[in-house]
Amino acid sequence: MKQRRQYFTPPQQTQNLDSFLDVMTNTVGVLVFICLFVYIVAAGATKTIRTPIISQSDKTPRFFEVRDGRVHYLFADEVNEQFASLIERLPECYRPEIPDYIHPDYYSYYLDRIESYRTCQQRRVEQLSDFEMENKYYQVELIGDSLLYEPKTGALGETAADVTRRNSEFERILQDIDPNTEFLAFIVKSDSYEAFRVARQEAWKRGFDVGWEPQTLDTDLRFNVLGTGGRSVNIQ
Repeated sequence: MKQRRQYFTPPQQTQNLDSFLDVMTNTVGVLVFICLFVYIVAAGATKTIRTPIISQSDKTPRFFEVRDGRVHYLFADEVNEQFASLIERLPECYRPEIPDYIHPDYYSYYLDRIESYRTCQQRRVEQLSDFEMENKYYQVELIGDSLLYEPKTGALGETAADVTRRNSEFERILQDIDPNTEFLAFIVKSDSYEAFRVARQEAWKRGFDVGWEPQTLDTDLRFNVLGTGGRSVNIQ
């Protein structure tokens, strides 16, 4: 009688993973705690900075240019008054109404009216193109449809230290500006941010709203006066 061959089967070992899972859970918990701790510390160390937030306003801007580390007042109100006065003195040009159909006998009549209108418009353009004036810091002239403010050689505005002094030009100008109806608009060249920040702080201390626009050093200072899309600086 054959005996059955018996094979040896090693006992199966079952591994307990509870300890491993405990270690992983504790590790993840520690990492979460570290992240929260770093976030809290970083938030507590953050310095509050006033960021420019644009706000709409009905106030009128009074313009300054900050270049070469100095603050220059544009005296734009005086320029605009003289330019408006010139506009009022220009001849009135009446555009003729041309009918869709013109009888041959009236061709000459309408041609004369069109020519008169063109001549009048040409005189207006010539008188406007001759506009120029100067103030303390700028030579101003009409180029195309814009007033170009060209800095005068040797006419220097006030430094950051100057604007903080009592009875400075900056302070005297602010005394003539109504903070309830007007705000200060700064055109800031890329080399003069520090002077701008000082002037802005002085304006804030006196209760003025402030807006500003950055400009590169080679950008001309122009204000559109005849076309559309003129300069607009909002309170920030």
